[in-house]
Amino acid sequence: MIAVVALLALSFVSPQAEPQEKPRVPDDSIELTVTGCLKGRILTTIARRPGEPERGIYVGERTFRINGNKDVIDEVKKRNKQLVEVVGLVKRSALDDKGVKSGRVAISGGSPVAGSGNIPIGVDNTPVMDVSAIRMRATSCDTE
Repeated sequence: MIAVVALLALSFVSPQAEPQEKPRVPDDSIELTVTGCLKGRILTTIARRPGEPERGIYVGERTFRINGNKDVIDEVKKRNKQLVEVVGLVKRSALDDKGVKSGRVAISGGSPVAGSGNIPIGVDNTPVMDVSAIRMRATSCDTE
């Protein structure tokens, strides 16, 4: 009788939900949590404020082009010109300021030369962040 009651009690207990595992970060990428201002699909990070808790590596003041699924892009559109906290993946090479390495030689961009006629387009040089989460920090980008 006790065994039957124990079996019935176990059958009514709902199975525990397994915690969702975070997706694996590719070897050539890094997951960042940054705070910055959105302007369209461009995120400009801000300097870390004193007393603010550190989360992951500090990338300084940079600009990223936002990429993500439809839900994320809809949230980006809602948060235009707002201060947000973003979690996403960025290629490690996009954070490397040393240029491209080929053996022992590093090739990096030099200073602009007058009269070259080749004006770089900002989007071409902007690293892409594949965003997985976005959270509003303030209703405007005034960080003063």
